[in-house]
Amino acid sequence: MGVIGAVAGTSSTGIITLIKSMMDNSFHRRVSEADRRLQVVASLRSQRDTSIKLWRAGLEHARDAYRRSLEQTPDGSAAPNVVGDEWFETLRPHLATSGDGGRYRTATDVRCDNPTVAALSLEIGRIEQQWLDEAKG
Repeated sequence: MGVIGAVAGTSSTGIITLIKSMMDNSFHRRVSEADRRLQVVASLRSQRDTSIKLWRAGLEHARDAYRRSLEQTPDGSAAPNVVGDEWFETLRPHLATSGDGGRYRTATDVRCDNPTVAALSLEIGRIEQQWLDEAKG
């Protein structure tokens, strides 16, 4: 009787320890997965913030270059084309497919006059708002 009681007690203690260990492992795995997801979200948000800043700075420099070019040729024919500039090429895939922003998505010649600056600025704002809405869920 005593031997059977000892074996049963040892078995139940072993099973309880095994179950506790499995639960601890499961908990730690869930916590590490949640941490990993948070790190990915933080990294994505940081990349998006950097993109928005790059686009705005690029648009500002392109606008200033356009205004300087008007001093050389009042018709704007010497204005630089932003197609090929890093800021514009990283913005291009995010532009709307229709409307004011859509015409710049496939453009081969983009000069940053006032209407163009306004349209691209609104597009950058739309993209930023879209990304903020995604982040909020």
